[in-house]
Amino acid sequence: MTLDRLDAALGPLPRVALGTWPTPLVPLPRLGEALGIDLWVKRDECSGLALGGNKARKLEFVLGEALAAGARTIVTAGPLTSNHTMMTAAAARRLGLDVHVVLGGDAPAQATGNLALTHLYGAHVHITPMNTADPSAADLATSRGLCERIVRETDGYWIPPGATMPSSVPGYAACVREIVEQQAGRFPFDVVLVAYGTGSTSAGLYAGLALAGIPATVQAVAVSSRTAMDRFAASPPATLVQAAIELYGWPLDLAQSTTRCVWERPVDEPGYGIETPASQAALLRVARDEGYLLDPTYTAKAAAALIAMAGDGRIAAGARVLFMHTGGLSTTAAAQAH
Repeated sequence: MTLDRLDAALGPLPRVALGTWPTPLVPLPRLGEALGIDLWVKRDECSGLALGGNKARKLEFVLGEALAAGARTIVTAGPLTSNHTMMTAAAARRLGLDVHVVLGGDAPAQATGNLALTHLYGAHVHITPMNTADPSAADLATSRGLCERIVRETDGYWIPPGATMPSSVPGYAACVREIVEQQAGRFPFDVVLVAYGTGSTSAGLYAGLALAGIPATVQAVAVSSRTAMDRFAASPPATLVQAAIELYGWPLDLAQSTTRCVWERPVDEPGYGIETPASQAALLRVARDEGYLLDPTYTAKAAAALIAMAGDGRIAAGARVLFMHTGGLSTTAAAQAH
């Protein structure tokens, strides 16, 4: 392992300060022992922007580039409950930028959760009808058309859903650097398991590990159905990393790297935002075994996959596993406990 190439890749890039770093890196001893692995969690729900989460790391670089390009207005999109759009609104306000968000879903009688916070930050909110669990091609086309119109009319800087763009990749590459520092110059994990929504978090982890020459596996677990991911045109993490390599001229050949990225799209995944018995059980298990809250949409599904993969041998006994807590509040934990 060498950090020189990683540092050289990240050092020149424009970046703004949005998060509170480092986030905690702590063991999960009881759950790890039960699963037969050495299990740790990187607590990016404590990232310090809005209510926390993985978007802060990505937005530091994305909005750094936006400011460097002279942007004054940000335009982005996501589902009605999106953490990304809410956190982008918060980040834009920190930087004195105007922000428009296009949200897919059914407009509620009263805004709650992330939608209420998005309004609180003063974002211009535009809602288009959409079944976010299984969006139709027509719904996606309508949303894209609205986004394109707003970008034209406001001369806005476009950030795709989840900040899935090459300039977001450095966010989680920098997180790899942070973990090495927290582990006294080492990266003592064989597997990094992370929820996969649009792919930019897993792409950043893959890039950071590969740039540092760390022979670990990024295990990305999809939280949307295969059909929905195909309609969203979600790309495998390697595709996004390759785009970042070309954008920044990084001296990295993924084909020669000892780092692996496994892109999992479970055949039984019912869809974005739809809980499953396994995800509900995983949320409760982490809360009761370790005292940490997961969110139903992303991290509970990732934890369910972790438990299943350790149980059937896809994650080897004794493996050193880092679980990425990508944030979000568990609004249903209390109800599920009953």
